[in-house]
Amino acid sequence: MGYRMLEHMTDALVEVEADTLEEAFALAARALVDVMVDVSKVEERVEIMLEAYGHDLENLLYNWLEQVMIALVSDHIAMSRFNTRIEVGDYDDGRYRITAKAYGEALDLEKHNYKVEIKGVTYHMMSVENVEGKYRLRFLLDL
Repeated sequence: MGYRMLEHMTDALVEVEADTLEEAFALAARALVDVMVDVSKVEERVEIMLEAYGHDLENLLYNWLEQVMIALVSDHIAMSRFNTRIEVGDYDDGRYRITAKAYGEALDLEKHNYKVEIKGVTYHMMSVENVEGKYRLRFLLDL
């Protein structure tokens, strides 16, 4: 289980495969960070909480990745590990909720080998599927 970058002409197309939906969302977050910086160089020095809601799983994935981007780009926290929990309920902001503890450190562009700027998460080519008992996510990051 893991993630890989699929071929795309101008943007980053990511595919994630995992045994559980929570693991898939955690790997998606790690993949997003890995597009921008070398995630293997990120040490677990701080813990932050992240939360997102969605009316369906694709909307949850989009909003989740947006929260990870905000922490990375605006709050300057590079994260390498995510403990996620997804719940189904009747929330004001949607049917699904993801909460996570994210572990990382202050973003250091030299130490973390800055690669490329991510302009945003898109719905284009986004999918959340359960295929033969495994969860497969795909999403496109606008670079």
